[in-house]
Amino acid sequence: MTHLQTNDQYIATVFKTKFYNDENKFIEAVKKLLQKDDELKTREYNLLKAYQDGELSIGQVAKYLNTSKFETMELLKKYDIPFIEVDEEYLKHEFNAFN
Repeated sequence: MTHLQTNDQYIATVFKTKFYNDENKFIEAVKKLLQKDDELKTREYNLLKAYQDGELSIGQVAKYLNTSKFETMELLKKYDIPFIEVDEEYLKHEFNAFN
């Protein structure tokens, strides 16, 4: 059996009142919470990669993530995904727009 110890009064109160000092119930709840967080991060990453691959627009990603476009652009930074993919073809297109 695992022995849980904390100095955090809030956690101690939740442990006593919601989990009735049952370490197994508490540990299972924490595992579920972490698993759900992992699933959300995976979904977030997959949507951002779909944007990078040109499958979704920034607005679509923001809608699916229930965030603003600005918040979605911040997530792109977090995962080191460029907002605009600049390659030689893109530069030629933009350069030719001035001619």
